[in-house]
Amino acid sequence: MLEIGFASLAPLLPELFVSLGALLILILDTASGKEGGSRRGYMALTVLFLLLGLVGAFVQLGGKPQTAAYVVDVDAFSLFLKMIVYTAMLLTAIAGGGYLNKRVSGGAEFWSSYLFIAVAMAFAVSANNLLLIFIAIEFLSITSYILVGSIREDLRSTEAGLKYFLYGSVASAVMLYGMTFMYGATGSLNLVVIGQAFMENESVRLVVGPAVLLVMAGLGFKTSLAPFFQWTPDTYEGAPTPVTAYLSTASKAAGFAVMARIMLLAFAPSAVVWVPVLGGLSVLSMFAGNLMALRQTNVKRMLAYSSIAQAGYILLGLTAVVDSTVVDVMSLSMNGLNGMLIYLMGYLFTNIGAFMVVMAVENMTGGSDYVHFSGLVRRSPWLATAMLIFLLSLVGIPLTAGFVGKFFVFGATIQHQYYFLAAMALINVAISAFYYMSVARIMFFPSEESDVKPLVGAPGIGVQAIVTICVLGVFWVGMYPGLIIEWANSASQFLLTIL
Repeated sequence: MLEIGFASLAPLLPELFVSLGALLILILDTASGKEGGSRRGYMALTVLFLLLGLVGAFVQLGGKPQTAAYVVDVDAFSLFLKMIVYTAMLLTAIAGGGYLNKRVSGGAEFWSSYLFIAVAMAFAVSANNLLLIFIAIEFLSITSYILVGSIREDLRSTEAGLKYFLYGSVASAVMLYGMTFMYGATGSLNLVVIGQAFMENESVRLVVGPAVLLVMAGLGFKTSLAPFFQWTPDTYEGAPTPVTAYLSTASKAAGFAVMARIMLLAFAPSAVVWVPVLGGLSVLSMFAGNLMALRQTNVKRMLAYSSIAQAGYILLGLTAVVDSTVVDVMSLSMNGLNGMLIYLMGYLFTNIGAFMVVMAVENMTGGSDYVHFSGLVRRSPWLATAMLIFLLSLVGIPLTAGFVGKFFVFGATIQHQYYFLAAMALINVAISAFYYMSVARIMFFPSEESDVKPLVGAPGIGVQAIVTICVLGVFWVGMYPGLIIEWANSASQFLLTIL
């Protein structure tokens, strides 16, 4: 019988702190006896406990790898992803707090759920057990369904939450079905044990094909990969913008972390099966996202389709972990995984910053259509300049985080001789530049004076501070990526030496 004591749970202190914060908010709300309670107070507690979680993960980063309660790995890989998750949730809470407190229903319930989502993502990126992975992803998904539809007065928010729930339920069932193949064939829920069973017993490898397809279908939904992205545009557009921001960054990072663990630990001996699947999904996602983004007239919806294409670029990194000339477990290389992790860190600052600018424009003009951004430089020079920087980073212009991420991902793709995938990626970068720069043109060179919408009010201090931090983050990763590269190297090296 397994015995789990405090010493075994000690590596999970960051998650325990954040969970305590979520429970504390609910207790305080019950004790206050007032419906809604002090929304600003709950937001402040949310920020405090997310900061504690981030500091805790950062402190653990230089320590020895540990396993908590037999099913959670606290190692360089999981800690790198935890820092992305906690940073994304923290930035979004600070910038979007005022927006959320005015619009969403149930202050205590919202902020408590927000913290529980952070905990679920932290467990998802750390889990080495199929059961815990599924529970963490489901907890994350169910809570996110609620937050997406939390603006009850807005039918678009309700519709977005319902669509997200319906698509998500099917995706979860499909993913669980794939996991049953893995468990049924090997008799274990541990990813490393499953990988060893596939390596040592050729007869059980017969289930790898269907298992990979089913698991990738479920995780493809979570990461907005084509063709599983139908929920993304409506959900991103209808959800509260801060919720959209974390869905496009933290939730996506958690999904790719789970994907990396499953593919590189459980399915590593059968790379010949899943590498073509990942490569195909990558190309499909890039073209689907970019071509659909060309047709949009709403910036928020354009960024939703953009996130599908960005997921395709990120998936290239995971594909390039395996050398195309020697597709087996012995050919795993950390270069592609490095690229994926660096890309996710840069994407964090870029996308959150872009969505925070969208939120500010929504608040001041009443919408996020292209026309609402027309002539923005005349009305709010800083927001327009910041948005331009984020758009340039999404394209991958040098000195930005997007360039560094693409450089490592595309470099690994070419190094491992995936020339076709690299060519497709470069073509898609050119396509994306057109619609990103269309927004920039509208902001700086509006076609007609009458298109310019008047601003009402000004961005809050929190929004301006986080937009500024994101701009600095884009240039930090773009110009001084040494520390991020070092962390990514440690994370990649650890994960690839487990099996």
